[in-house]
Amino acid sequence: MIKILPTGASSLFSYGMKPTQNERARPSFGRRSEEYLFESKSSRLRASWLDTHIEAILETKSELFVRSVKLIFRFSASRSNRDLAVWTESYSGKFKSDKTKSIPGTLSVNARRKGAWAMWISESTDLDGLFLRQNYPANYPILFECKPLNHTLSITWEINHRLETAKTLKLPSALLSRGPMEKLVSAWIHEWRVPNSRVFPQNERLGWCDSGELKTQKILLEILSALRRNKIKTNWIALGPQYAAKTGDWLTSKNSDRMNLFVRTIMEQDIAPGLRLAPFLASKKSSIATEKRNWFVRDEKGMPITVRRYGTDRDNCYVLDLSNPRVLSHIRKTFSLLREKWGFRTFYLERLGESLLPGLRHGKATSDLLNGAAMAIREAVGSRRLLIAEDPPLLATHGIWDAQMMTRPIEGAYRTYRQIFVDKQRAKMVAASALLHRSAWNESSWINTAGLLPISLFTTSHDTAARTLLTAIALSCGLVSLSGDPREIDTEAQKSIRDFLSHFAKCRKGRVSLMSKTGNDINDLLVARNNRGWIALFNFSDSEASIHLDTEILQTQLGAATPLSTGKGVVFNAPEIHVVLPPRGHRLFRG
Repeated sequence: MIKILPTGASSLFSYGMKPTQNERARPSFGRRSEEYLFESKSSRLRASWLDTHIEAILETKSELFVRSVKLIFRFSASRSNRDLAVWTESYSGKFKSDKTKSIPGTLSVNARRKGAWAMWISESTDLDGLFLRQNYPANYPILFECKPLNHTLSITWEINHRLETAKTLKLPSALLSRGPMEKLVSAWIHEWRVPNSRVFPQNERLGWCDSGELKTQKILLEILSALRRNKIKTNWIALGPQYAAKTGDWLTSKNSDRMNLFVRTIMEQDIAPGLRLAPFLASKKSSIATEKRNWFVRDEKGMPITVRRYGTDRDNCYVLDLSNPRVLSHIRKTFSLLREKWGFRTFYLERLGESLLPGLRHGKATSDLLNGAAMAIREAVGSRRLLIAEDPPLLATHGIWDAQMMTRPIEGAYRTYRQIFVDKQRAKMVAASALLHRSAWNESSWINTAGLLPISLFTTSHDTAARTLLTAIALSCGLVSLSGDPREIDTEAQKSIRDFLSHFAKCRKGRVSLMSKTGNDINDLLVARNNRGWIALFNFSDSEASIHLDTEILQTQLGAATPLSTGKGVVFNAPEIHVVLPPRGHRLFRG
């Protein structure tokens, strides 16, 4: 059994912006062994480790910009530390393609794991473990980290705003329970599902995002004609952010007299008109940046903090301060006009997570920032408009978006979804694994989606990883967004897109069950069953692998009561099934 030790605890208090300063403190004990008091030069932290939860209260000794507060504990286990199993759900879904153990939802052995919202630790995958979690609502996201080889567990509260002298802040509790992983994780996801009352749209699950700048109605008509010709029945089409004069000036179009014309042209095809934009960013040379300089997140010198450029804009961007009531009023007005003035009904929102970067604001907790702005957008567009969100922390805006990305770009400078899905085979496998392991969220708190799928993804017929990724998307997601110029679709891509959309339509409403084999870093081999009748065998490694399936295990763990069929007359009905999988490949069955 995993047991937290009363000795060896410490705290790490981080404050300041540039440079960040850290203060570490050892505890003095309270009346009970589970009570700790950590004293540093700048702060005082009281923590209690109880049977069902961990409580923490922070008090600052001077006015400070507080980055985070971390508690570090040691734990013991009766088994070898090389057998320890750890599962996490991550905060943002930002992965490194060369370190696959960071993929959310995977169960690893003997690997350092970091994630937010929830973590399960056990001496073995088949034994009960310790489950740490954060429940609804989440004002300050909690980040859990486990180092099995060092037998240390840390809990970090991300705060990222300025606190006054002698300010006392009660941090949200980290809840504790013991038991099997599958049961505890399922119950936790259900707890997050309960507060959500949104009714998800059923007829807006396929969209097309324009990847260029629409200059004329003739080009738009050609695009619509190409979609019809290729029999791609999109529910909505989103114009790209290039329409705006500058990033942030979303109501100032380069072709203001044509926006209504574009919208009418799309609606005449019985397709909902949409817009793709980054609502919380503004180019340094935009009119809003010039006129409202105090609306942006600032550094300690009072200068607006910059992030990388967006879309085709050549200038870096400022980030709107979502704690400013005038900014929220501006966001609400912007989306009201986008809906009423031009008639847009679908909004594909990008780079939302950057609104939470460390910096000086008017106040509020981290998740409250994004919650307030998300609610302002929802109120402006109405409950029936489709809102698709890229890059928000997983549970920070619960119950507001209709659809949410389950993956983010692999780490790397200026990397985009298009580069990820097309350029690197390993990155495609990381995305595929993340989508499958996050399938439990689909239509429980939002509709799962994978991000923009470019046409080029469907033309790489030689790319095994691309086909595997598309299968994972079809099995686990509830909404698909294609991108690119449909006029460039050739015969090969047309067939690939049709096959994918047919498979997606058959799987869309299904739930996915996973049966994995635990490896040292990641589940390289995975069996996924969609309860619409599809079973897929995945090989995430870079070498050929074999899967041996026992029909009794398939029945008990996945509920596959019938023999597996390839759909081509081949049926596997032996007691044990042996399947060879190519590198980064998969096999798909009916069962």
